Amino acid sequence: MLQRLTAVILTVYTLLVLSFFLFGGATDYESFIAFFSHPAMKAGSSIAVLATIGHSWVGLWTIGTDYIQPGHWGLPSYADKIRLGYQFGCLTIMGVYFAAAMIAIW
Repeated sequence: MLQRLTAVILTVYTLLVLSFFLFGGATDYESFIAFFSHPAMKAGSSIAVLATIGHSWVGLWTIGTDYIQPGHWGLPSYADKIRLGYQFGCLTIMGVYFAAAMIAIW
């Protein structure tokens, strides 16, 4: 359910940004800055970043639980610990992405 919801959010955000570029909103640098500096657009961009993180977490978690398990692909009995490391690494990267995006947006 989360992945479908985040996909809808990202689709709406993408269509909004594309419409800005396709229908003459981005005629110069000032209009571009004004569009992305508006508080509503900053909030929308922040929501889009969170949606991206949520969407990717579901996919990466599924990959980890499906493919990193004991005996699968010749993995040892401690594959659960490997999967936890993988998930921790994914969460760490997503945290860095979130922090960098919030700094850039706000």
